[in-house]
Formats: sequence, structure tokens, C-alpha cells
Amino acid sequence: MATIGDQLQTYRNALAEALAKDEKSTARKIEQQIKELGEFQQRHPEEAEAPSPFEVFCDLNPSDVNCRVYDD
Repeated sequence: MATIGDQLQTYRNALAEALAKDEKSTARKIEQQIKELGEFQQRHPEEAEAPSPFEVFCDLNPSDVNCRVYDD
């Protein structure tokens, strides 16, 4: 599995490529992913393995209906 640092580097490379192609909407989306992953990393410094985008979303938005966990 990739580390958070590896994932951030992947996002940065994709951002540079999007900017080079003048794909502004793609670049904005990637910038948001970089920001959110950076926030996740600050909140969970002990985590080394890169989380999925959904895990990052739920960490930042725990009250979202898609992130609720129900006990049976």
C-alpha cells in the first residue's frame, strides 16, 4: 500500500500535469484532494498508510449521511 507521502506526491504530479494542460477544473479538484489529505495527515500523525478518498471525506465530514455507522 502507498504511504500518505507517496499519495501526496502522486497528487502533486497530477496537479502539475493538469496545470501544464490548462485543465483548471481538474487542477482545482486535485488541489482540494491535496488539502484534505494534508488535513487528514495532521489529524492522524500516527497513520502511515494512505487512506482512500472516502476515508478522508468521512474523517472531515463525520456527520454526513454516507459516513454514519450503525450498530446492529
